[in-house]
Amino acid sequence: MAERALYYWNNEYIMSLIEENSTVILTIMFPALYRISKEHWNQTIVALVYNVLKTFMEINSKLFDELTSNYKSERQKSVLVQHYLVVTNSNRVGSLVQCRIWG
Repeated sequence: MAERALYYWNNEYIMSLIEENSTVILTIMFPALYRISKEHWNQTIVALVYNVLKTFMEINSKLFDELTSNYKSERQKSVLVQHYLVVTNSNRVGSLVQCRIWG
């Protein structure tokens, strides 16, 4: 299914519509495409996503660079929040265990 959907990016009519609305479409599509390019198990899908990202970069390189930077920044924040939650929860679990042992 994903592979077939990615083949639409080879259609000239679809690409003309995307170019006309590149700012809106790229802003919506970028996070998912970037994540798939890094995490998907199927190399065919990854190759097709790279082609889509390359096309987006050619259409609007400034916006592409901005979205890449924003995505990486948001991803870093997300990792930090997850780390904080893990540490906080392990401290709570440690406190509960300690209370049961000593209490």
